[in-house]
Amino acid sequence: MRRFFASSLHRLVLTYGLALLFAFAVVGGVSLLAFDRLLDRDTRQTVQAEHEGLMEIYRADGREGLAQTIADRVGTPINREAFYLLVDRDGRVSAGHRNELTVALPQRAGWLRFPWRAAPDSDDVLAYVQALPDGGWLLTGHTTGEERHLRELIARLGLVMLSLLALLTISLGWLLRRAVDRALEASLDTVDRVAAGHLDERVPERRGDDGFARLGRTLNRMLDRIRDLVGGIQSSTDAIAHDLRTPLMRLKTRLEQARLASIDEATRGDIDAAIVEADQLLATFNSLLRLARIEAREGAPMAPLALDEVLLDAVDLWQAVAEAQGLRLRTRIVPARIAGDRDLLFQLLANLLDNAIKYAGTDSDITLALTIEGEEAVLTISDRGPGIADAQRERVFDRFVRLESHRGTPGTGLGLSVVRAIAIRHGADLRLESAAPGLRVCLRFARVADMDEMS
Repeated sequence: MRRFFASSLHRLVLTYGLALLFAFAVVGGVSLLAFDRLLDRDTRQTVQAEHEGLMEIYRADGREGLAQTIADRVGTPINREAFYLLVDRDGRVSAGHRNELTVALPQRAGWLRFPWRAAPDSDDVLAYVQALPDGGWLLTGHTTGEERHLRELIARLGLVMLSLLALLTISLGWLLRRAVDRALEASLDTVDRVAAGHLDERVPERRGDDGFARLGRTLNRMLDRIRDLVGGIQSSTDAIAHDLRTPLMRLKTRLEQARLASIDEATRGDIDAAIVEADQLLATFNSLLRLARIEAREGAPMAPLALDEVLLDAVDLWQAVAEAQGLRLRTRIVPARIAGDRDLLFQLLANLLDNAIKYAGTDSDITLALTIEGEEAVLTISDRGPGIADAQRERVFDRFVRLESHRGTPGTGLGLSVVRAIAIRHGADLRLESAAPGLRVCLRFARVADMDEMS
């Protein structure tokens, strides 16, 4: 329920639905009140007309003629809702639907409402009472049973209509949510892919000039601008790396020559430290150039290959490194074929295994798994190290980003940038997840059918 109200669209649909239901309830209530008044007015008009007719008989034939007329109408009723009562001046009933009077009669002409019977569910009688000139009273009225039944029928019909309107509102709200979700689905998926590093992705543009069409065009302009800015930064970085690599190589060569020429041990130690720093700089620039080539899609074309074989080769190479650090490499590998570049995939695995060995800690396990899920080959590498906080998992793929807790470890800050570039090159979905404890790197590759499956 909390997730439902967390959605702005759900709240909007609910608000408009409740407003519509409230408006319908108000209109229905006012209509029912107006209907009640209309029924009451019609009943009073009918009673008044019958009362005037009886008074004409009274004026023409006197009390006896009026009593006989009332007795005839009671004996052979034409209108079963009619109520008549002729009362003497001493309060005795001389003609009508009752033998005795149970209500007090007013001295002046007016309207009176009283129950038809003593039962709790009895209908009411709406009667007009008038004192006769020779004493006594004439009551002419109608029972309200039919009006009550009609009112209840209208009320039930209103409740049914309100329920149907609520169902219709829920259905329309659900359809509206589905329509908005579908309209935004392609845009949101594109933004997610761009956030994962696929900067060439664009939102499908809709025809027209509505909000969704304008949103698509605006997003594409924004994505074009982002690609240009990121491309400019990457081009500048790559150009700097390329231009500085040759001078650094010459610097390292001269340092090595100076070391050979020096006979002072202290001087040799200083030169060795400078050579280590130069090697670190060269490694950084080499990583930048490698990253530039991957992002430029240079290299061998994609071809079907056995991903499990590449993974086993990487495990053979890094097994000894892991054991030297007191770590154990555990593998669960099934055959899987994908379209890819073997060298780039090996580089991806090398970077991930290097990171896992750095941060897994001593006397720990690193698990490599390759499984098949539908049409995807799923590669996971898990360690038992400190892991990466949720808020930092996207940021670590950026160039030169190193978390504060990892500042003391060797590295260029480009390893995961290279991993993401290779994953994008292969169309793989790359995610960092919690291994509770530790970090799990999950890559999903599209499978290609091998000869056995095709046969």
